Amino acid sequence: MRTLYPAAAALILLLAGCSGTTTPPITEPPGTSASATPTPSPSSSATSDTEPTSPGNGSGQGAGAPDDSGRFSYVCSNLNAAVPDVTFSSLTEVWASTEYVRLASCTASFEGPLPFEPTEDEAKIISVAQPGINPSDGLDAYLMALTLCTRVSDDAASDLFGRSSRQMLQAASELCPRAPQGKVIGLWASGERAGDGEYTVANGGLVPGKFHLRKTPPEGCTWSVSASDGSIKASGGAAEGQSGIILEEKDVLTSDKCGIWEKME
Repeated sequence: MRTLYPAAAALILLLAGCSGTTTPPITEPPGTSASATPTPSPSSSATSDTEPTSPGNGSGQGAGAPDDSGRFSYVCSNLNAAVPDVTFSSLTEVWASTEYVRLASCTASFEGPLPFEPTEDEAKIISVAQPGINPSDGLDAYLMALTLCTRVSDDAASDLFGRSSRQMLQAASELCPRAPQGKVIGLWASGERAGDGEYTVANGGLVPGKFHLRKTPPEGCTWSVSASDGSIKASGGAAEGQSGIILEEKDVLTSDKCGIWEKME
């Protein structure tokens, strides 16, 4: 009889399993995808807008034209005297002119409104060009800096670059470093160029070194280098000027009808 117990127990378990309730399978509604619901991507309004931006126009750092306020105009003459003067409304227009390399020089003017109220950037340039002046009284200084940023031909360089103070040249260099003549202005501002006139090798003047004439000058070029006591150390004309001259501390260079001198080394 004991041998029947295991078989009976198995039969009881089988009957119990057949009587249990089974859960019907869940079916998807027609047309429903079985893939996971995608996570919504963030909208454009949720993206970060903290990317660094470059300085805006008028920064005076070369990011754009420093006269973007529309308060200035420029009258430019041509190297060909038969070509009439042209008026531009911004430095950008001057720089983009198809006649740019044939422009002799330009004159900047203020179109208003009066009184002149400089922007923060304009006030900084004025303070470099004319230290100590009230920026509101510095319109002429700012106009001169703008003029130097336009176009200055070699023929006009002695009058415009050569007769401008070191502070004015530095102001123009800071105002428009990316102008077509930005590097040229920088050379004049650093004392590495000179024109016709008298220049002293000193702080705020020319730097010591070897200079030469950039181009063959017209007839009549004469120059001399004198020591601080007035004694003549060297003199000559076009040929000697193109070969190069040595300028030492406190020397005075006097040049007439020779054109532009440039530091060689």
